[in-house]
Amino acid sequence: MKTLTVKEAVARINEGGDLKGIILDQDSAQQVNIQDAIVLSSGGIVIPEQNIYYNDDDIAYDEDIDELTINSEIVELSWEEKARRAAAFQPSAIHIDLSTQSPEIDHWLSENKAQVAALLKPIVVHLFEAAQELKKGQE
Repeated sequence: MKTLTVKEAVARINEGGDLKGIILDQDSAQQVNIQDAIVLSSGGIVIPEQNIYYNDDDIAYDEDIDELTINSEIVELSWEEKARRAAAFQPSAIHIDLSTQSPEIDHWLSENKAQVAALLKPIVVHLFEAAQELKKGQE
């Protein structure tokens, strides 16, 4: 194992090198600025959070982020509630049994799921729209 300072390790990564077989000098790794920590993590060396520092003056103003209003509602939720909310936003796949009595056709279906789905989706949309129109006509 070869020992490098943080500055040398960052320079090596910036020059396209890697950090395989490298350990950081403990003295230079006691305080690592945020930019160097990001570069080092891309090279496979993670700096502990307590060793990372940043200077507010080095942070650029970003209107999209800096003008955000943060809503603490979600922060106060339990992990279980957050997981339930996340699941509610993810569309669930609908599985329809299209298997036939023919092994040859079933094999073809299994190999061409994406193409069959792409073909059937617009048909399903039109069937839904037709059903809605029929429902309106009966009311």
